[in-house]
Amino acid sequence: MLKNIDKIYTFLIVYETKSFSKASKILNISQPAVTQKIKQLEDFIGTKLIERKKNGIILTQKGKHFLEIAQNLQECVDKVSNRIKYFKDKSLPFIIGASSTIGNYILPNYIPYLKELINKDINLIVKNNTALLDQLQNNKIDIAFTTIKTNNQNIKFKIWKKDTIVFFSNKPLPKTMEFDDLLKYEFLCREDGSSLKQEISNILKKHKKDCSNFNITSYVDNSTALKFTILNAHKQYVSIISYNAIKHEVDQGKLFITKIKDIDLTRNIYIASLIDKKDSTIQQMENYLISNN
Repeated sequence: MLKNIDKIYTFLIVYETKSFSKASKILNISQPAVTQKIKQLEDFIGTKLIERKKNGIILTQKGKHFLEIAQNLQECVDKVSNRIKYFKDKSLPFIIGASSTIGNYILPNYIPYLKELINKDINLIVKNNTALLDQLQNNKIDIAFTTIKTNNQNIKFKIWKKDTIVFFSNKPLPKTMEFDDLLKYEFLCREDGSSLKQEISNILKKHKKDCSNFNITSYVDNSTALKFTILNAHKQYVSIISYNAIKHEVDQGKLFITKIKDIDLTRNIYIASLIDKKDSTIQQMENYLISNN
């Protein structure tokens, strides 16, 4: 019987479309091939199932009885297919991509709960925002956490939470400062092309401020390196970073932060996924993270 499943499926499509020609288009085979499959099925069963009429087809009496059998068999095949898909999906790890700050300092707190939620292994990949969205577009990761939102029509972005950006130093700073007070300090900055640097620049421009006026002595290419460079420096340096990256050191009194008067230094963290990818695991994860923000 298994070797005839494709012929039974062809029978069901012919019945649903009431046409051999329409069935051939759906099945992407020639009309003679459809006719041949139906003939082979009838030969196997030993009775005629379908009669052609000028305005379509009708089922014979035996064909009507066989239709019920074929539909029951289709339900069984669908159940088996779903179980195979579940087995396949469960055996593969769920791949999360995240930008540096999110992947190193925020998501690790959630991974154990997410793993338990979806009942499968999770691989976490840390890359810059642009690389993450490229990998998402090419189906190399299942979901991405970014600090930027693009106009890509294939990707949907949901705001997950706010990320607070702070000015910090290895030496005490006033709790609140005017922006121009920062100009007297030596700065270490993120490299050109950094999303954080661009986001800060955009925020400051809204307040008619320019971070190019800072006394920048050096550049560092990631937040972790920036944090430890300043943490281990003998002289005082100031820089800008996500509060999530230095919260532990601030709590321990090893690093110090300040707020800038009248400037809101926050940015959105987005959950990005493909619009056409219908995956209940992604929806389940999004719902959990947003409700437990």
